[in-house]
Amino acid sequence: MADYAKRDYGRCPCGGAYDNRSVEVRLTVGGKVVVLTDVPQGACPNCGSRVYKAEVLERIETLMKGTKVRKAM
Repeated sequence: MADYAKRDYGRCPCGGAYDNRSVEVRLTVGGKVVVLTDVPQGACPNCGSRVYKAEVLERIETLMKGTKVRKAM
C-alpha cells in the first residue's frame, strides 16, 4: 500500500485536528470474519470522530470483492 502515514485528514467539524493512526478493522464477508490490520485512519482526539481516505476505502472494497489489485510503489 501507499505510504499513508503522511496523510492529512484536515479538521474535524468539532474543531479538532484529526490524528493519524493505524487500526484493525473487522468485517464479516460471506459469513466469515475478516481482519484487516494497519488500516490508516484519522481520529479526532476531541470528539472521537473517525475518518478514512477514499483510496483506503476503495482498497478495502477491492479486497472484499476478491479482485486482483496493483500494489502502489
